[in-house]
Amino acid sequence: KKKGFAEPKIDVPEGDATNGRAIFDANCSACHALDGDAKSASAPPLGGVVGRKTGATAFGYSKAVKNAGFTWSDKHLYVFLKNPSKYIPGNRMAFAGVADD
Repeated sequence: KKKGFAEPKIDVPEGDATNGRAIFDANCSACHALDGDAKSASAPPLGGVVGRKTGATAFGYSKAVKNAGFTWSDKHLYVFLKNPSKYIPGNRMAFAGVADD
């Protein structure tokens, strides 16, 4: 179990919106939408995730995500997306992680 999920002490590489959208479409959009009804979705909507507390939408999150207790930032997302099951053990996201920067 993580101890308080402190903000990771990393530098997040500068992003590229076009490349990011292609990565989202290829890896995330099968389950996630950018907006919509979180309660009936197969995965929580990701629009506005930065600045949102873990487990804060109407989606049925795992206990691990509900209890993570941090607010999503670019640093938390970067580390989480590298290896979701390692960063928040017990989460139910069926995704192995992004391999490349």
